[in-house]
Amino acid sequence: MIVLFRNAREVIRADAAAREAGLNCRVRPVPEEYSAECGMCLFVADAHSGAFRELMLRNRIEATYHDEK
Repeated sequence: MIVLFRNAREVIRADAAAREAGLNCRVRPVPEEYSAECGMCLFVADAHSGAFRELMLRNRIEATYHDEK
């Protein structure tokens, strides 16, 4: 899953929260077919997508989710 954020600070917060929770994700440049002002996104392992979404809600981190093609 590809996860986009409003700014780089949110990417960093989300990455730190996910790592602390033991979820598999990586910071990457935003793919060309998507748009994000900060230019960074998170790629989240499919097996962790549900837990990642719940984690973002609990931490009040706004995100937009896209299934990886």
